[in-house]
Amino acid sequence: MKLSLNKLKLRQEIDRFEALHWGVFFFLLLGGLYQSISHGGWLTFLIQATFLLFFFFFLRKLLRGLYYSYWTFTGFLGVFIIVQISQASFWEFSFFSYLTSLALLVSEAYLLWSPIFYPIVSWWEYDFRYRDDLKVRVSVDDITFDGRLTDLRRDAGCVAIFKELEIGKEIIIEPLHTFKEVSFKAEIMSKRQYSLGRPHNYGVKFQTENNKALFDKFCIFWKKERKEKLSKKFKNE
Repeated sequence: MKLSLNKLKLRQEIDRFEALHWGVFFFLLLGGLYQSISHGGWLTFLIQATFLLFFFFFLRKLLRGLYYSYWTFTGFLGVFIIVQISQASFWEFSFFSYLTSLALLVSEAYLLWSPIFYPIVSWWEYDFRYRDDLKVRVSVDDITFDGRLTDLRRDAGCVAIFKELEIGKEIIIEPLHTFKEVSFKAEIMSKRQYSLGRPHNYGVKFQTENNKALFDKFCIFWKKERKEKLSKKFKNE
């Protein structure tokens, strides 16, 4: 998989992810340290701390590469923290430390759950009648390409086209056949290509300052289309 990011525009977000990542580790370690001081078990704490250190460096590597396996290991980490919370007494410092760690982990996951970083692509669905995407026309530098809008969340989206474009390019996205004649400006913030022969997936940030109401209607339309396709698929099965 090839991955490119607009690091200049996304620098603030990347720095925030780094801070949240190590914040989760710090408060998790702090809770374990308090428990080892108050209840003993230094050997257990040292083993756990060593394992967590290696685990967080590994998780950071997945995060920096924006691998989808990040979510699997983050899920394991979330379960681990919840178990730690359930085992700590409510009035203890460790309880609030673990709770803070979980809150930071949830915040990190929420910020990352964007088409710019982790676009949702229905690669498992081969029947285009039921895929969670829309046909669109993409225009850049007065050149037009056919493509598909495969994800739309939080004023961002993912556009799949068989054309290599530069990060930072401003494009115009026009939905075809399924929505009123309208177009939206967007900026390319990330680019993924999973393998040769497959389209480039561009994470884009929509510029909705001048047509926010219309864009919101389009988002509602997008969600409605997804539900209708899912309903139609189960009816046909």
